[in-house]
Amino acid sequence: MSLDAATIDRIVANVLSQLGSTPAAATDAPASDVAAAPAPSVSPAPSAPAPVRLDEAVITADVLERQAAGASVVEVGNKAVITPAARDTARERRIEIIRTGESPKAKTPPTAKSVTPEAKTGSPSALACVVRHTDAVDRVLDDVLPGARKELLGCPDDAAKLAISALCRGETGQVLIFAEQTHRAACLANRNSRVKAVAIRDVLDVKAIRKQLRANVWCIDPADMSWFELRQLLRTICA
Repeated sequence: MSLDAATIDRIVANVLSQLGSTPAAATDAPASDVAAAPAPSVSPAPSAPAPVRLDEAVITADVLERQAAGASVVEVGNKAVITPAARDTARERRIEIIRTGESPKAKTPPTAKSVTPEAKTGSPSALACVVRHTDAVDRVLDDVLPGARKELLGCPDDAAKLAISALCRGETGQVLIFAEQTHRAACLANRNSRVKAVAIRDVLDVKAIRKQLRANVWCIDPADMSWFELRQLLRTICA
């Protein structure tokens, strides 16, 4: 059967129309139809942990274990007494103890080289164990030993224990104990072979002791000393 020209034209038109209705390939889709990839999320920097406040007058190891379990920073009162056992517990559990008004120490990156009093002097800064507190003690320490670590303690026994611990651990090379019972503090501290503790009253005592031994714990009763006398005494010790 022969087809006329009109019939052939209709067949070709139908075929072309069917080909034109075929869906386009996925790669031919316009760019607007492709979903944009989500931007990577940035986690916020962790905030510093809030300190745990302890209002006890005496901070013991038991108080830390009961009330500061899991804490990294503990805030205590300016006049709170921190026992040596509590300090050992804080050190073992990596708890930082701060006084009211102080801020937690910033963690220095490993690559940073910060200059500390120890780096300037080549040795650890002095430790002041204050059992008998006077205004002159605070003023003189700020003037003569501004980088000294100051600890308020309840008795000469605790001061002697802290002195032994600090010297044996290499935390300091010199300890000042301000207490009424200076001879008791010196006697208790001298039970450790690394300690050379002496009780002194004035500059002449310091000079005489220096000729005989190398003391590293100086026990002083500041009760009857003026600011000037105490200042001269500490300057002689640190000379």
